[in-house]
Amino acid sequence: MRGGQQKIYSRRENQSDFGLILNPDLSLLKMHHVDEYDPRQLMKGSIITYHRRGDSLVIKAHQSLFDHKNGSATAHIEFSDVLGQDFFTRISRDLDVQVAVSFDERYAPFSVALDNEGKFPPIHAVESADEYLAALKHLSLDGPVYFAARLDRAGLNSALDTNRRQLLVLLILVAVTIWLGMRYLIQQGLARPLSVLMKQISKIEHQDYSPSQDVATGDELEAISVNINRLAATIQERETSLETARHEQEFLSNHDTLTTLPNRRMFAHRLQHALSLAQRNRTELAVVFIDLDQFKVTNDTLGHDVGDELLKQVSGRLAANLRETDTLARIGGDEFNILIEDIKNPAEVDTVVAKCLALFSECFVCYGRELNITTSIGIALYPKDGMDSVTLTKNADLAMYKAKASGRNQYKFFSEELFAHVRERAEMTQALKSALSAGNQLALVYQPKIDVATTKIDAIEALIRWHSPLYGDVPPAKFIPLAEETGLIIPIGEWVLERGSADFARLQCEGIALDHISLNVSNVQLQQHDMLQTLRRVLEQSGVEAGRIELEITESYIATNVEHAIQTLRDFRSMGVRLAIDDFGTGYSSMSYLQKLPVTRLKIDKSFVDGLPNNKDSVSIAGAISSLAKHFGLAVTAEGVEHEDQYKFLADGQCNEIQGYFFSKPLTYDELVHYCRFNGFKANSGIGAKIIAFQRADS
Repeated sequence: MRGGQQKIYSRRENQSDFGLILNPDLSLLKMHHVDEYDPRQLMKGSIITYHRRGDSLVIKAHQSLFDHKNGSATAHIEFSDVLGQDFFTRISRDLDVQVAVSFDERYAPFSVALDNEGKFPPIHAVESADEYLAALKHLSLDGPVYFAARLDRAGLNSALDTNRRQLLVLLILVAVTIWLGMRYLIQQGLARPLSVLMKQISKIEHQDYSPSQDVATGDELEAISVNINRLAATIQERETSLETARHEQEFLSNHDTLTTLPNRRMFAHRLQHALSLAQRNRTELAVVFIDLDQFKVTNDTLGHDVGDELLKQVSGRLAANLRETDTLARIGGDEFNILIEDIKNPAEVDTVVAKCLALFSECFVCYGRELNITTSIGIALYPKDGMDSVTLTKNADLAMYKAKASGRNQYKFFSEELFAHVRERAEMTQALKSALSAGNQLALVYQPKIDVATTKIDAIEALIRWHSPLYGDVPPAKFIPLAEETGLIIPIGEWVLERGSADFARLQCEGIALDHISLNVSNVQLQQHDMLQTLRRVLEQSGVEAGRIELEITESYIATNVEHAIQTLRDFRSMGVRLAIDDFGTGYSSMSYLQKLPVTRLKIDKSFVDGLPNNKDSVSIAGAISSLAKHFGLAVTAEGVEHEDQYKFLADGQCNEIQGYFFSKPLTYDELVHYCRFNGFKANSGIGAKIIAFQRADS
């Protein structure tokens, strides 16, 4: 009382002094004490009651002072606090979770009751498509009150689901902690521990996961603080791992995993950037395309481990000898690109490329094996050979193929003549594909092979011809190499085997029993794993005996991989098929391997026959081949015989068979039948005119 009037003083828990309330809210504090509990309970200690005021929750702490002589209360002290919407709005903002107090019974089905001792029960969250919802229930004097926490699921991703659920539980724990703190409001001050706790939560909210000082209260708040720090450390560890994985993924997306060089993607990016600079500064640059020669042979014969080690050593040797301003990249397989920028003089490119070429003069040692490998290099210059990255890379690639076609182990610059040549080859390749589809442009002609002893035809060699509506009659020397490079030789070779075997079977049915038919096979065909199956299928379909088929192979196939070639040829011989080395003496065969090869015939090349009988070198070579064949028990055929003096020389003990224009040009099937019947043919015992089921496709 002051001046005969009632005055009300109050202070908040964070204030040290009581202050006069000018306009007191008497709805909160009644001037006449109303017992809302059994007054005898106050003799045991303080009491906390909960009241509803509108949408706010009022928490009151009651304490009475007693006269111990008569047991009556002499004074009554009450402390009140209002937890309104502003309070829970701040909590929701700080924790990024919607926390509210509610008296709505819709929370009753899934709420969890707090016991009178303030123990925290297990929380059950309700999950929907949009949110997580949990509620704690406590009884107030005005009915049940619910502490509800709501977490919006939008924007969450799978990598942080676990962390967000932990944070949700943490926020609920914080809300309960605040409630528990009110119980101890009279007994101890909680401003500092709660402030530290909120700072910890705020740091996590702002993605600061550095360690914080734990709250040292020895109760639940300290346990929560410790768990918050553990949670922050866990999140930081996971985010560090994710960041490390992101950097690793970014590196892998721009670098080759085997050599760690920039890959095709990064090279294209750098080339595009270099082109922009070159255009702005009016400078030149060069794109260099490097391809290892015969790398596939090395990889297939020695294994991928050796091949990978070779690629790593090649990339290391190139990288160590290039300039710092040059960009080296592995774009796939055994192919590398080099970007040379800011060229002042074209001679700079020659210097860099020549240095790269010289690096392959020294052998590579891979797992104890010394490997000698060369490379072919193509170069395209900006702006002369292209204005964009795609054109420059393509033209450098074309120049590289020109280097390979010119003998490998060299470099070539792109030129318009090269482009025209490549375009012509592309058009001819398409025409050759169309010829295979059409089925009426390719044909076989047969050149008779004459037995020297009887001067009668005893065998034939099948030769392919292509009559194109666009190019006319295309020589085999022009389209066969193209077919080998493009892989078209595989279906063409199968067609030759099928058509040649079918025609040979027809000859037998017509009573023309020749000793054998010679069929040329490409190195590319022989390197295919299914060549044996293809030949077996053709023999089965045609009905021709395997011993009547002679496959002609080149020395270059044997020289490519001697051991593999020997095994492949042995597989053919095990079927009964004959084998002849075509153009013997022009290739790279070592005489030491001849005794290991399961061949049955050597063919003297036309280039040696042309000089007979007057050229001493030709005479010596022909005699040496014949002597060598006789020593190993092999038959000998001379091809390209055009004159009588050549025939007489070769017939005089040099060879067994003669073929060439001196006897006949290559003939169509009908012409061959007429030739055999008019000139006679060598009879062969044991060959009947058996009926065969395999016929020509157009018959």
